[in-house]
Amino acid sequence: MGLTKSQSESLSQRVLDLVEADGANVRITDSEDLQLRYANNDITSNGLVDRIKIDLSVSYGKRSASIQVNQTDEETLKAAVKKVQAMAKLAPEDPEHMPELEPTEYLEPKTFSEATAALTPEEGLARIRPVIEAARTAGVDSAGYLERSVSSATLANSKGLFVYQTSTGVDYSLTARAAEGRGSGWASTQVTDLGDLDLEPVGARAIEKALASKNAVERAPGRTTVVLEPAAVRDLVSLLFWGLGRRDFDEGRSFLNGLVEEGEAPVGKALFGEKATLYSDPQDPAVPCGVHHNGLPREKTSWVDKGVLKNLEVGRFWAQEKGISPRPFPGNIIMAGEGKSIDELIAQVEDGVLITRLWYLRMVQPQSLLYTGLTRDGTFAIENGKVGGPVKNFRFNDSPVNILRNIIASGKQARVMGSEGSMPMYVPPLLVSDFNLSSVSDAS
Repeated sequence: MGLTKSQSESLSQRVLDLVEADGANVRITDSEDLQLRYANNDITSNGLVDRIKIDLSVSYGKRSASIQVNQTDEETLKAAVKKVQAMAKLAPEDPEHMPELEPTEYLEPKTFSEATAALTPEEGLARIRPVIEAARTAGVDSAGYLERSVSSATLANSKGLFVYQTSTGVDYSLTARAAEGRGSGWASTQVTDLGDLDLEPVGARAIEKALASKNAVERAPGRTTVVLEPAAVRDLVSLLFWGLGRRDFDEGRSFLNGLVEEGEAPVGKALFGEKATLYSDPQDPAVPCGVHHNGLPREKTSWVDKGVLKNLEVGRFWAQEKGISPRPFPGNIIMAGEGKSIDELIAQVEDGVLITRLWYLRMVQPQSLLYTGLTRDGTFAIENGKVGGPVKNFRFNDSPVNILRNIIASGKQARVMGSEGSMPMYVPPLLVSDFNLSSVSDAS
């Protein structure tokens, strides 16, 4: 890891001192990523990527421009400032341009772990090796990816604002495939502190699913009761949040417009099921995140409480237009759970499907937040409260709104990776009724 807080403050001030424009914002991102990749039960590559990015935005009135460089020498910085100022003078006026933020207070970040930052390639390999050996012993092929990240992020501006935060994390996922029978299993984990990283149970889950999913049979599609494991839940819930914007609603472009009568506000309405509670908290120890978004301080925020919509994201310009306070986009998402195990959820299902994860999610209809995607790497029938045999994968067509309305029960929260982004999320498995498995997919 490169820049300390004092070094970041010094570098940002060096840049700002070169600026002659009316206003300026400097963002400095310094990161070091350790990457270990393996396939066919053997290490294939490792890398250590160290990079720095300096993003500078300057403005003259409502005219602005931005530039990015990855060098910190004086010649590069002077050239960048000269170029971006010339660009800003030629830019058309932006009627939504906002002035630089005044200095403010932020919560204390909880995102850094010394142990994670100190992880070496040798130590990473030592943690992966038992998973690879377990796959070999089980007779399955495994492929996985471990990435340890250490980064600092700085925001400073010409009005004296300065905020610096360091972050660490480890992402790990693997896919296990049976040597015959086209069986496939997948599992993952994501942590901030290396002390929370335990890869062997993660590997065991993927291997078990690969062996159990051999020779899948076709099950009729249709609206079905499903148990969604946390990886599937996090992807569906994250899609909801991209639609929770105040401006989109006010301009009639949100799925929320279809859930309330014309002229009604969605906040305060019971738009989801009573078992749906979602909030964000930058200091939550399970999923700590950045304490600001573009300089706007983040704090613990309730978004949905027992089905009632509590808040919407509001950008600075729209907040000014409406005479309200801005509310930044969350840096993490936490969904309350009932603490049940997946087996306890399965035990409540007479006939349904267990879904490990989803893949290739794409928007179908923005007005209703309807998405499509595929199940993948471990799809099983549930029969009389127990996991039955493997079934072929499905395409689904459904909305996160319906999922949150149709929750029957939920389990114990987990922090895992998904297919749609890496935002820290802490979500439980869900037992959901009436999930639309629209067609069978032969992909395995």
